[in-house]
Amino acid sequence: MAIKYCVWDVGQVVYPFSLDYLDEWAFSKTVDKADFQNKGGVKTFDYNPYMLGKEDDAVFCENLCLEYNIPFEKQTVFEISQALHKGVGKFFDETIETMKILSQKGIQNCILSNALPMLEDTAAHLVAKNYLFTSYQLGLLKPNPEIYEKVRQSLGCGFEEIIFVDDKERNVLSAKNLGIHGIVFNPKTIKNDCECIIQENC
Repeated sequence: MAIKYCVWDVGQVVYPFSLDYLDEWAFSKTVDKADFQNKGGVKTFDYNPYMLGKEDDAVFCENLCLEYNIPFEKQTVFEISQALHKGVGKFFDETIETMKILSQKGIQNCILSNALPMLEDTAAHLVAKNYLFTSYQLGLLKPNPEIYEKVRQSLGCGFEEIIFVDDKERNVLSAKNLGIHGIVFNPKTIKNDCECIIQENC
């Protein structure tokens, strides 16, 4: 059966992403630097409730500050958002090129991301709104199989008509177990990997 959709992850697939700037900000603001370091910094924080849409921006920021002994001030939400946006790198040329090629072949590009709501503006313009799927909208996180089923239902197609691209192998394996064509993202091979599936030569 022909491929109709290619569903892309965002962080480390559309663009490189790092929490380093948020970590630097948090370390500069904490009143207990030893405790901050003992906890391993912000990379050990549980972002899942926020990515699942269970917290709004303010609550997420308050909880982050509470965890790392950071005074919560009027400008804190803005500063955290600014630090997260600084962690967004330049789009991978290989991803954008492959998206264009797929589109020319009549394959619709989509996005499925375990996303931080604050970063919703960073890649949303790449696809139409009805082809943008996020964890906080669906209330599910990859690699939960239910999230792929939700996307399939929204697209109105079979699993075998979807290519799914993610940098995390566990997310790709979960998709493959449902019959989706899964690709672990590698910028050097992504174009050929997609072509291989489309031409059914792999």
